[in-house]
Amino acid sequence: MTTFTPRAEAPTIRIHDIAYLRFGRLDLSRAERYFNDFGLKTAARGQAAVYLRGVLPQHHCVILEQDRHDTFLALGLRAASAADLRTLAAAHSALVEPTGEPGGGQIVKLRDPAGFRVEVVHGTQELPRIASRLPRMTNAPEEKRRANAPQPALVGPAEVYRLGHAVMQRQEFVRNANWYIQTFGLIASDVLLLPGSREPVLAFMRCDRGAGLADHHTIVVALGPENGYEHAAFELLDIDALGAGCEWMQRQGWIKAWGIGRHVLGSQLFSYHYDPSGFTVEHYADGDVFDADYPTRWHEASKESLYLWGPDLPDHFVDLSMTAKRAAEVVHGLRTREEFTLERLLAAKRVFSLKPRPWSGRAIRRPRAS
Repeated sequence: MTTFTPRAEAPTIRIHDIAYLRFGRLDLSRAERYFNDFGLKTAARGQAAVYLRGVLPQHHCVILEQDRHDTFLALGLRAASAADLRTLAAAHSALVEPTGEPGGGQIVKLRDPAGFRVEVVHGTQELPRIASRLPRMTNAPEEKRRANAPQPALVGPAEVYRLGHAVMQRQEFVRNANWYIQTFGLIASDVLLLPGSREPVLAFMRCDRGAGLADHHTIVVALGPENGYEHAAFELLDIDALGAGCEWMQRQGWIKAWGIGRHVLGSQLFSYHYDPSGFTVEHYADGDVFDADYPTRWHEASKESLYLWGPDLPDHFVDLSMTAKRAAEVVHGLRTREEFTLERLLAAKRVFSLKPRPWSGRAIRRPRAS
């Protein structure tokens, strides 16, 4: 089997960042309302498509297209230069084309080893930055910086700054993770290994910006029973934005999935919700950033590695149920994908079936005075 390599010596290009997510939606207006409540602003409308942006000047970070089904259509990445776009196209016998969409720019369209669309863009238009609040002034036990100034209440959608990362589930972990690393110059910040076999099953991968700083992860590839998009995360200013945004989402009738808590790998404060199609969407703040010299770290896979504190991880969050559709995907994968084995899949399932905390599920009883 091919060996997983956490960084490439000579990748095809080094992408600068994630650019956008492209979704197909049956009910376009409901999807737009959801993402507006989530904190994105509508930047433009095309023919049967909506383009949504954050506070920062990037033209859009989510594209919603009218479709017959609710589906994930493509991952968008941003090239560092027009020359990189040409290099990528030549390496994959692809074309550099105009995007033909609001925001303009040029695009190269690829497929990853699992067959999912990856669109790499450069030269898209920037819009004026959206006005946003200042960070909260905090009072520490021995440093009182906020005097005679109560914190104002935050009412309304969170101010989303940008799209931070996307998580992909793949039947063939090594093949797909290596492709993203070798094609786009990603660096594995942290890698999870199966206990016992020490096989890698999940990689948090960041952009290589040399001495410049990059998020702990921009793309995550994880072993799973089927190939698919898992979730995406959008950056907020601070924990107050996280809490108030979560409150607003629930007041609007949207469904909370998990949080608020603190991740271990990447350190982000997090809060997850489900969109109207059942896809998971994350708000986060205060994540780690690294330069290219920071080494890859290796860890034993477990649910406990997912969070430092927060509500108990709900059973529905890591969905291990075997539906008819998933069973068909597993059977197809076992027949057609060399790296995908039942032994490896069951080992991963055992790891993520264990309770993450000693107190998980313990009944709460109020103590009686003696």
